[in-house]
Amino acid sequence: MNGTGVLRRVASTASCRQLSSENNGLMGPAVKLLLNHYGLSRRDVNPTGPKNNVLKGDVMHVIQSRNLKPMEKLTKAAVDRGSNIVSAHKGSKRSIGGYHDIPLTNMRRTIAKRLSQSKQNIPHEYMSASVIWDGVAALRKQLKEDGIAISVNDVIIKAVANSLTAVPLVNVAWIGDAVVAHHSVDISVAVSTPTGLITPIIFNADTKGIIEISKTVRDLAAKAKENRLTPNQFQGGTFTISNLGMFGSVTGFTAIINEPQAAILTVGSPVYEINEMKKTESRCTLTLCYDGRAISSSTAQQFISYLSQSLDQPILLITAPHFSHSINDDQFDYARLL
Repeated sequence: MNGTGVLRRVASTASCRQLSSENNGLMGPAVKLLLNHYGLSRRDVNPTGPKNNVLKGDVMHVIQSRNLKPMEKLTKAAVDRGSNIVSAHKGSKRSIGGYHDIPLTNMRRTIAKRLSQSKQNIPHEYMSASVIWDGVAALRKQLKEDGIAISVNDVIIKAVANSLTAVPLVNVAWIGDAVVAHHSVDISVAVSTPTGLITPIIFNADTKGIIEISKTVRDLAAKAKENRLTPNQFQGGTFTISNLGMFGSVTGFTAIINEPQAAILTVGSPVYEINEMKKTESRCTLTLCYDGRAISSSTAQQFISYLSQSLDQPILLITAPHFSHSINDDQFDYARLL
């Protein structure tokens, strides 16, 4: 055996003896807890118990001799010091860290609080569908030729109102430990303002035609941007729509439910695809974000399916349910249902 082999063997034997020495002796749960509480290990303590066991008094001797403090208190002190640093710079336009604080308005603070509560309290579930959008564009073009200008959002609101009437189990709220069914269809529409997002309400949207919905939305949006909405015009509602379709790059997204409502529908931008007939068609992604406690997945599917069909054939949106049998009657004046 050469010299190198002897050295390796001696080193290996010494390591084994060291490990054996460290593993000698036992420690009770209270001793282990005390070591962890003060950030100590067994090798920091000189055991005095039988068979090299570590006693609680051995640990206390080290703690007292080193004047140690519990780890929890040290952590809390560090957090407090960090809080003091933040507090020292609170309200300053520019901090030493290269950022500045943005003051919150009362509305923005309220929105933040409600969004946080909703995300914490409501088990959000999601269901999306890709809807053919050519019919919506065709309907708007046809009405424009007749001198009637409506927006995509107006069509969506009307379609959602009809869908909530057809599938009323989506027009609900979770209050306490019960599902509450609303008797009216009051649709909140998300509007961006300089002070934050606000949701003015189209009350009884299921009883309104598209033209009336369009006028109501324009009036509410103008008041929202001028901060002239009264509380009863944006507090409440039974269902919310958030449409980012005007931003071409946003093809789909999810949103936080407006508690105590049980659902919010998001609408993305249309995209063009080649269908099975090798023809170009536009499609839009709709996502229903719903409260899993109040709305089942099968109910959500029924709602999404009905809504998709309504937007695929939007001519049905200007036809009252009891007039649906007359859809091919050229003598019927559909304009009075707008």
